[in-house]
Amino acid sequence: MKKTLFLMMSAALASLTLSSCGKTSVDTENISFAESDLVQSSYGGLGVEWGVYEDTDKLDATSWLRIYANMAKLHPARIRCMINYDWFVENFDNKGDSDKTNDTWTYNFANKWGDNLALLLRYCQTNNIQVALGSWNVVGTLTDDVWNMMDECTADVRWAKMSAFVMDYLVNKQGFTCIRWFVNGNEPNYLGVKGSSKNYSNSLSKWITGVKAVRAALDAKGLTSIGIVGGDTTGLEGTTSYWEGIAKQIPDKVSDYGAHLYLSNYYIDGGYVLENLNTLNRDIHALDSGYGSTRPLDIWESGLLDGKNNETDGNSLIKTVTYGVRMADFTLQTALAGVNSVTYWDFDDGMNFMYAGGTATPKKWGMFSSLASDQAYDQELRPWFHSSCLLTHLMAPGSKIYGSAVNSRNVNPDFRCLGVVNATGTGGGFVAINRGTSTVTKKFMLSPTIQGANKLYLYSFGEGLIRLGEDGFVKPNEIIEGSLNKWLSVSLPANSFLVVSTEVL
Repeated sequence: MKKTLFLMMSAALASLTLSSCGKTSVDTENISFAESDLVQSSYGGLGVEWGVYEDTDKLDATSWLRIYANMAKLHPARIRCMINYDWFVENFDNKGDSDKTNDTWTYNFANKWGDNLALLLRYCQTNNIQVALGSWNVVGTLTDDVWNMMDECTADVRWAKMSAFVMDYLVNKQGFTCIRWFVNGNEPNYLGVKGSSKNYSNSLSKWITGVKAVRAALDAKGLTSIGIVGGDTTGLEGTTSYWEGIAKQIPDKVSDYGAHLYLSNYYIDGGYVLENLNTLNRDIHALDSGYGSTRPLDIWESGLLDGKNNETDGNSLIKTVTYGVRMADFTLQTALAGVNSVTYWDFDDGMNFMYAGGTATPKKWGMFSSLASDQAYDQELRPWFHSSCLLTHLMAPGSKIYGSAVNSRNVNPDFRCLGVVNATGTGGGFVAINRGTSTVTKKFMLSPTIQGANKLYLYSFGEGLIRLGEDGFVKPNEIIEGSLNKWLSVSLPANSFLVVSTEVL
């Protein structure tokens, strides 16, 4: 993402015109995406969490066919894949003293977790999917902290040593150059919350110490091209404090500003995501001029809070069409705010289980379930898989993203849109979303010239609007002769979005 957030916000403000009475006047019916509306010159693309399958006995041959077919259709630009170090670390020996630099251990990747991790990484390597890899937590649990790492978290001297060994083994020894980022612990701000489910005593200062140590350890292994995710924090409040710490202390040690965002319907429906991110942009850019350019903004986990069941760690609304509409709305707002990439949580229920009372049940957050034979696991594709496919293909890496003055909450809090031109300038499209309660009609046109594209594919996503082909994947509602460089009039039903593309998505 080469265009800075400061310039993006300036361009957005410049696109607004003033009426004689001093109020903002915007043409909300005829929307043209011009060069002056450019908000991102090279979008990073969309991704999904795709984790190691810990319980492969619950999968069969047809499960793997579904997994690979669905991943091929989704075709994310990147994945986030988290592991546990204690899958691979063995024979701990603390030498009987308190000097942690004396501790020894061995590594063993010849087990089911190593095999399953290799399956995922081989797929990503073959299909040009970039990977952010990290460990969920330090080695140890609440009941069995033999490593005594919880008090220091990633500041523990052994964390950097393990992290560098694992990355060196996977990247240098095994050749998985698809790994581009290291995640220095999942949601570090959450692990510092007293009374949280993980009783870690993490802090910003400890996390920063860990980042410095990991950076030095990776560099010593020749892994200078592996970036460290800047934060991987959860929530806007927690993210702000960590991002301020990064900007003031270690901007040169991280490759991006990373966060997890799980938001309520209220923030998404009313357009507050865009508004709040723009405020955060101004605050952090004032501290780090590289924010949003040299160090892009990436959301590494994302989902909806409404419908979450804390006991099962799932979402009861995951199968609804509205979930897909809201996640699309969320994606648009983040892109318009200059966020370089969004990674969705998550791909497949078969990856994660909630263990309660000795019984393992899947965490229902996925786009489908690969679990083998029990139909109770909801093996069909959920609507938000289809909405995500539309966006991952249209908003591909390298694309130019165009905004519009109509996206301001002050103009219309129920409507958002963006234009897209692909990296080669030979194709693109636009996305428009109507969160209102009645149908609206709009005209759209892209000013940047797109050569050789004279057919348009229209996809409508909303209750009763989705069309699926015989293969079970989404297909166009309409195909017309036309050009993005000419006015196109479209209708958007209530609580729906429309994708218009020069290519089949």
